[in-house]
Amino acid sequence: MTNIILLTIDCFRYDRCGFNGHHQNTTPFLDQLAGESIIFDNAFATGPYTTESAPGIFAGQHSFNGCYFNSHAWKAIPESSETIASYLNEHGFETLAVLSNPHMTADRNFDLGFNLFRNLQTDGEDPKAKTEEDNSAFSVADYAHDIKTRMRKYDSLLTPYTVPYIAHRLLQMRSGWPAHRAEYVLQEFVDELTTAVEPVFGWTHLMDLHAPIHPDVGDTSAFTNLLRDADRVAGIDSDRYRQLYDDGLRYVDKQIENFVNQLKSSGMWDETVLLITADHGEALFDRKGMYGHPRHHHYDELLHVPLLVRAPDLPSQRIQSSFSLAWIHELFAELISKPIGDFPSTSGSNSCLSDDPAEEPVISDTVDENGHTITLRDDTWKYIRHNVSPPQDFWYPFGDNEQAYRYITDQGERNLADISNVKEMSTAAESYLISPEDLPKLEGEFSRDMEEQLEDLGYKM
Repeated sequence: MTNIILLTIDCFRYDRCGFNGHHQNTTPFLDQLAGESIIFDNAFATGPYTTESAPGIFAGQHSFNGCYFNSHAWKAIPESSETIASYLNEHGFETLAVLSNPHMTADRNFDLGFNLFRNLQTDGEDPKAKTEEDNSAFSVADYAHDIKTRMRKYDSLLTPYTVPYIAHRLLQMRSGWPAHRAEYVLQEFVDELTTAVEPVFGWTHLMDLHAPIHPDVGDTSAFTNLLRDADRVAGIDSDRYRQLYDDGLRYVDKQIENFVNQLKSSGMWDETVLLITADHGEALFDRKGMYGHPRHHHYDELLHVPLLVRAPDLPSQRIQSSFSLAWIHELFAELISKPIGDFPSTSGSNSCLSDDPAEEPVISDTVDENGHTITLRDDTWKYIRHNVSPPQDFWYPFGDNEQAYRYITDQGERNLADISNVKEMSTAAESYLISPEDLPKLEGEFSRDMEEQLEDLGYKM
């Protein structure tokens, strides 16, 4: 039986890949791999934020049929859930995960179905973490967040806080960056894969495109790259920062090439399916003032993601029909010729590997303490419904709590369409809307160490 490897990349945009038409040389290895792979040109995340999207990939769940941990914004997997790992384990796969995102933890049930589960970001002692005896009010993460907040009040990079911010990041380069780099994560992952009993299912997740991007990428000096990152923090429309993102992607591409070469050396490659995708994309000032991945920002710079499937026995093709990452479990079932599992989201299609439209709409949603945003789409139209209070400008750029786009031709989502075009989607969205208080809770609390790790990555607790 064939091995299956799932490689997810945080903040990975569809349109920054060479094999999807980007003009920069960001993905030379993936471009080559694409020539022997199946490319889904219209794959979409289940949410614009890791906690909304990872349960979709892992358990076929949207926020409205999941649960939360500690806060309505932080999603978890219900304990009784079927997962891609438990499904493949039941069908004879040894299952292992080596991850590096502090949201994907055993406490939040991301270990369900794995024979081995390691989160490199949260396992073991963190030398930067505060100890129980340290009861001082000072926190490096709080300090960095305060600097970034103050920098955003200026419309110029040269603020009084630029130098402290760069100094803080230079210190982190020496004492420990907020996220593990791909070369380390993939080496740990391949070490586990090559000693596992085949067939094996392995999942890894890379954080190199998540801000702050490590300044030691590309051919530019670290100091210059930190200045580029300061553009992002100050909220400046910056080609320099977009170049830093592209440099980060080229670094990731190189590490994936090294990873594949190790699989080839071990003899695994010819019997392995490799699926590469993202939990969500990243806003790169596509809309004024917007970087990152805000929760209720349901535009396709965040929802449209790459999806590449290299399978040894399948011919290359490009699939145009819309595909939800919540249907990855169906794709795996088709690859191993087994019936689909008991997952809450299904496409209703006979095959994921055809251009036939799915019977069900692609759904993305966000639930937090402010309310619920839900997006539905078919192969032409997209409908967004905000049931959120209080409203904020970036949620309602046109002053409307519902929007329609003919996204297949208006890929920048600049032109509002008449809601009458999406009446069925509008009605369906009403049936999915949920109050945050109605979500079940997985009991648990974040430690202060975990809070600092998340804050270092820009997640304000």
